Amino acid sequence: MNEKYARGPSFVFAKEYVIKTNGEQIWDAVLKRLPPEYEQVWRGTLLISDDFPFQAFRDMIKAWSETTGAASNEATATLYGYIADRSLSSVYRFFFKFAQPALVLKNFPKLWARFFNTGTVTVPMAEKGHAVIQFQLPEIFQGWLEPACYGYSKKAIEMAGGKNVKMMPSGKELLQNGTLKAAYELTWTE
Repeated sequence: MNEKYARGPSFVFAKEYVIKTNGEQIWDAVLKRLPPEYEQVWRGTLLISDDFPFQAFRDMIKAWSETTGAASNEATATLYGYIADRSLSSVYRFFFKFAQPALVLKNFPKLWARFFNTGTVTVPMAEKGHAVIQFQLPEIFQGWLEPACYGYSKKAIEMAGGKNVKMMPSGKELLQNGTLKAAYELTWTE
């Protein structure tokens, strides 16, 4: 699958994170684990304004996790949090600083659109210390979504002053006709 579902910031800042935290040698080792066509994507010019194959992003995260032993949700959440943090403009930072975490999560669909150009993301409920985020995405996101949702939303909540963020699935993931449906419940303290 070569659908270009991932936006440039996901690629630019994931690469930056791996090199910054693990070094060029680990980055090179990660890339060597990828299929040649995806290794070529990562070694090419990565622009924030471009879209890239989601599978190349997903495979790189998996290769990085295997190379460094960073397989837990917390470890990958740190990477996704870094991507979110580096991607936000000063206007977003200002909004996050003065908004309550629930308000920030109500705007999660806009945050999602900064990183991915597919799927439907809704927040049917967000109140003090509690929110639910629902996703309808292409099947390719299955198995990747949970740690990514945790990382991106945890960073958003923390930037808005929330602490002790926890996330759990709200029901089972469903896969119907190539569409993944999933929901996650988030809790935090303020």
